[in-house]
Amino acid sequence: MERIPDDTPDSAKWYGRAEILPDAPVDAGQMGTWTIRYRVGRYGVDNGGRIRVAMRLASDWAIPQVEDPSAPHYLTVTTDGEARLEAAFEPKAHYRPWFRVTTIYVLDGSLEEGDRVDITFGDRSGGGPGTRAQSFRETSFEFRVLVESFETDVFVRVPTSPTIEIRGGKPSRLVVVGPGQVVEDEEFSVTVKVEDSWGNPSDGYDGRVHLFTDHTVEGMPGSIEMSPGERGVHRVSGLRAVAPGQFRISATEEALGFFARSNPIECLERAPQHRLYWADLHGQTNSTVGTGSVEEYFAFARDVGCVDACTHQGNDFQIGEADWAEIIEGTEAFHEPGRFVTFPGYEWSGNTPAGGDHNVLYLETGLPLHRSSHWQVWDTSDEHLDRYPITELYDTLRGEEALIIPHIGGRRANPDLHDPGLEPVIEITSVHGRFEWFLHEALERGYKVGVIGAGDDHTGRPGASYGTSASFGVRGGLAGIFATSLTREGIWEALKSRRTYATTGERILLSVTCEGHPMGSEFATSREPTLFVRVKGTAPLYSVEVVKNTRTAYSHRAIRSGARLPHRLRIAWSGARIKSRGRHLVWDGSLRMDGGEFLSAEEFAFDNPRHGITSVEPGEIRWTSITCGDLDGILVEFEGNEESVFRFESDPIDFSFTPADLALAPVELDAGGIEGRVSVELDTAERGPDNVEFTFCDEDADYGEHSYYVRVLQEDGEMAWSSPIYVDYRCPTR
Repeated sequence: MERIPDDTPDSAKWYGRAEILPDAPVDAGQMGTWTIRYRVGRYGVDNGGRIRVAMRLASDWAIPQVEDPSAPHYLTVTTDGEARLEAAFEPKAHYRPWFRVTTIYVLDGSLEEGDRVDITFGDRSGGGPGTRAQSFRETSFEFRVLVESFETDVFVRVPTSPTIEIRGGKPSRLVVVGPGQVVEDEEFSVTVKVEDSWGNPSDGYDGRVHLFTDHTVEGMPGSIEMSPGERGVHRVSGLRAVAPGQFRISATEEALGFFARSNPIECLERAPQHRLYWADLHGQTNSTVGTGSVEEYFAFARDVGCVDACTHQGNDFQIGEADWAEIIEGTEAFHEPGRFVTFPGYEWSGNTPAGGDHNVLYLETGLPLHRSSHWQVWDTSDEHLDRYPITELYDTLRGEEALIIPHIGGRRANPDLHDPGLEPVIEITSVHGRFEWFLHEALERGYKVGVIGAGDDHTGRPGASYGTSASFGVRGGLAGIFATSLTREGIWEALKSRRTYATTGERILLSVTCEGHPMGSEFATSREPTLFVRVKGTAPLYSVEVVKNTRTAYSHRAIRSGARLPHRLRIAWSGARIKSRGRHLVWDGSLRMDGGEFLSAEEFAFDNPRHGITSVEPGEIRWTSITCGDLDGILVEFEGNEESVFRFESDPIDFSFTPADLALAPVELDAGGIEGRVSVELDTAERGPDNVEFTFCDEDADYGEHSYYVRVLQEDGEMAWSSPIYVDYRCPTR
C-alpha cells in the first residue's frame, strides 16, 4: 500500500527527502554510477522498517546485484545512522506500474531524523564497471522513493523523489523513412534520423547529411544541416517524383561513415483507389503502464515514428477520469486529416479466460470508456459502465461506430471468443513477440479476419519501438493499410474491409490479389484460385510463401537459388516458450567444432544490443539470445571438410551435424515450445533479390472455402504477412 503526502516542505520534514547524485542528464543505455541520497524525516525509520526505490515496469534500467563488487550493476547501501542496512532487488514488490523495486531493510537499530542513507547503483569501489541506465529516452525518469517508518507495510512516497532526463545517446546509424506510395508530381516528405545503438534519435547530433537517389525527384537538397535543437530528426519536405516507378532515397554522413537507404517508395502515375498508409494503432504512456506523456506519444508517432495513423491504448483498469480526459484531449489535438489520423481508444484488459487483451477504437469521440474493471481506479462512480467478460462488451458496442482488435500482450486474447462484426482484424506482431500462430487459431475456428502489426509500445516510441527486456523482446510492428483517404473514415473503412497487412517494423511493400480482389476480400469463384503477389523488401528476401489454410502451399523458387558456399553456415533459431506472459525462450549457447576451426562469425536478426555473439574462438562461438516468436541467427565462416563435426548447444536443444548433412537440404529441427525450431544450411554465394513478383495458381484446390495469405521473410529476419483472402471455390455447375 502507498500513501501520497502533499509535496510540501512540511511533508518532507516528516517523511524525509531524497536527491540523486549526480543530478545531470543521462545518455540512454550508458554505464555509470548514481546515488540516491535519502535524508530521514522526523518520523524516522524503526527497526524492521524499509526504504524503497521503485522504477516503472517498462524501464529496462539494469537489475542491481549485491553479491559481486567487481561485476556490473553492483549496489551498495550505507548510512551514518545507528542501524544495519541490507538491500535486495524485488521484481514485483510494489503496485503496477512501479513493480521494479530495490528494498532497503533497516535492521539491528533505527534511523532518526537527519540520518543519511546512500543507495548507490553501479558502485565502482570494488572494481566494477558501473550499471546501465534505461535504454530509451524519457524527459523525467523518476526514482520513486518510499519509506515505511513503523513496520506497518504502509509505504509513504517521499515528497521529493528525484528525477533525471534520459536522452538519446551517441550516433550509431542513419535512417531514412519515406512514404510507401506517392503519386507522380505530388508533394511528399522524407524523414532523416540519426539514431543511437538503442534506436533513439541521437540528442545533440550536429552534422551534415548528403541525400541522393537514382530516380527523378525534384526539390531534394543535395545535403541537409542537422542542428542539436532537432534532436536527431530532420524532415525534408517539398519533394516531387516526376516519373512513375520504384525508388529509394539514400543518405550518407561522411564524418561518421554512415550510409542508409530509405524504404522502397512506389511512385504511381495516378492516385489509386486504395493508397498505402502506415499505422501504429497500439501503445501507452505514463497515464497507465508506459512512459512519457500523451502529448509526447503522439508527437513522436507523427514526427519520429513517421506513421500516418495512431491511437493511444492504455490499460482500462488504470485509466482514471483525468487520464481519460487527457487521452481524448491529446487524440483530438493531434488529429489532422490528410497528415496524421488519430482515433480515440483504450485497451480492454480482462484476463484471458474472460477475453484477454483487446484494443477498442472509436470512430469519433463521444462513446464512453467501458473498462474491464476498476482494479486500479478508486473512483467507482462510473462502475456501472464496466463490461466483463468480453462478450458483454460485444453486446454493448454492437451497432456502434467501434472496432475491437484482439492481440497477444501480457494477457493473450482468448481465441474462443470472437465477434465478426466488431473484430475484422487481429494483431499478430508487436514488442511482445510474433504470433502467426494466433492467426492460425483464428482460421482453424473459421473466423475471417485480417492482420495488422503494432508497437504495443511502452517506451514513448510509437512507430519506432525497439526491444528492451525479456517482456518486450522484439521490435514493434506496423500496419500497412490500403485506404481511400488519410482520414478517420478512410482508415476505418479499410480496417473493416481487412485491406491490411502486418510487418515487424520494416516498411516492406506487399501486394496480394486474387482474381483482382485485394487482401482481406471474401468472394466465390468457379476458377482455380490464382494469386498475384508483389513484394518489395527493405533488405534481400529470404523466402516468400503462400500459406493456404495454415499450411505452406507454395515457396517462391527464385529466391536464394545461387550456389551454396561449402565453408559458410547460416544458423537461425526461433520460437517462444509459451503463448502467455513470460513467453521468451532463452537460447544462450554455443557452436563447437571438431576437425577444423572457425574463421569468423557475424550475427543477424538480434533485437537488442545486449544480445548477440559474445566470443569467437577457433573451436567455439558463444552468444546470448532470447526469442519471442522471432528469429535470431549467425553466419559462420569455417575451415574444415565434409566430415567436420559441429555441435549446437543451448537450453532448448542440443544437436550435432556435419557439412555433408547439409549438402542436399537444410537441417530443420523442432526445439519444442511454441514453434521452436533451429535451421542450419550452407549459405549462398548471392544474396536474395529485394523485389519479387509472381503468380500462384492453386491447381490442387478442392471445392469449398479456402484462405490464402503470404508470408515474407527477409535475410535480416524482418517479416511481413498479408491479410488472408477468403475464396469459396465452387464447381462450375453450382
